[in-house]
Amino acid sequence: MATLSLTVVPGKALKDGKHKVRIAVAHRSQTRYIVTDVVLNSTKEWKNGKIVKRDDASYLNMKLLSRLDEVQRIIDETPYIEGLSCAELVETITQTRARRTHTLASAFEEMLEVSTAKETTKTGYRTAFKSITSVIPETTLVSHVTPLMVQRFVKKRGDKMAPITLQTQVTLLSQLLNFCQRNGYTEFRVKPTNGFYQRIVAVRQNWLTPDQVRFIRDHEDSHKAYIRFRDLFMLSYYLGGINIIDLARIDFNECKNTLKYIRTKTERKAKVNPYVEFEIPPEAKPIIKKYKGEDGKLVISNSSDINHCHDIGSTIRRFRDDIGLPNLTFYSARKSFAQHAFMLGESESVIDYVLGHSLGGGHNKMLFAYIKVTPDMATACVRKVCDFIASSRNF
Repeated sequence: MATLSLTVVPGKALKDGKHKVRIAVAHRSQTRYIVTDVVLNSTKEWKNGKIVKRDDASYLNMKLLSRLDEVQRIIDETPYIEGLSCAELVETITQTRARRTHTLASAFEEMLEVSTAKETTKTGYRTAFKSITSVIPETTLVSHVTPLMVQRFVKKRGDKMAPITLQTQVTLLSQLLNFCQRNGYTEFRVKPTNGFYQRIVAVRQNWLTPDQVRFIRDHEDSHKAYIRFRDLFMLSYYLGGINIIDLARIDFNECKNTLKYIRTKTERKAKVNPYVEFEIPPEAKPIIKKYKGEDGKLVISNSSDINHCHDIGSTIRRFRDDIGLPNLTFYSARKSFAQHAFMLGESESVIDYVLGHSLGGGHNKMLFAYIKVTPDMATACVRKVCDFIASSRNF
């Protein structure tokens, strides 16, 4: 059985002659030391295992006893210490205490260090974490996070942000606490984020009717930015609702007749079909030719970096105000394609494939162990939607 005591080792003085109080751990006929942060000016301030001749002696003695109790609790919770050497026992104590003194900030950095998320995603995590720690200090020990802290965060931040943003930040906090629990940094009887009221956020209903899509397709304007948005919007629609970030990265010198790409948003998620692949419909080719540069990529914006194409957003806002479609966004092309394909009777699995989703949603993942959507099926789906929008039919 290990025994503990407080001591000062004269032979281990600091360079300035001061001494740190240590916890002596005696186990299996050996002794090892755990250094505390209590520093004495000389050995004269230490007598019979206590600090003396100092104004703060009582406080420091209580601090040392508390540390001694903490080490004893760790030993009591450590199974089979008889099988550990004294050095191994001290290492176990040190590592256990280090895990239990993780702050939100230190645990968050560790979580990002081992995360496989993209750097852009990690940047979003950091922004969300900054919002969280504006209410719950980042120096808070993970083991000290309580449900009340989470509720205070929800109340204080909930009035200043959209429900989906708040939900995303609470989810990140929940993931961080899960990470800490898996790594033994803390053990919650009830995880602090449990019971948080998950607001049901309505899906953005910004898909357009067939006539509205046709209106955009046929819109003529002298404003060059409007014309470019119109063309790129319809190109996204014709290419199965492809996102603008993916559209900007495709080399159309290689994809002359068949579109084949990995959707950026789900490139690191499990997918039965890693690629989105289907034939490029004839309606899309004149637009591709119009905006394709020598490198095969489309000239999407005046900006050279698609991630900072602020002029696209401002163009859309002005365009939708001018034509009277207040809910219009570039994403409306994707939403509209999916809605129109569904209303035309296309199966969810084929639409999922064309959109580049991961395993088709939680409700039908098992189905994909038995079936596989093919590029020919995707081509037929895109063709059906393009034929429909080329007609004058409505639902």
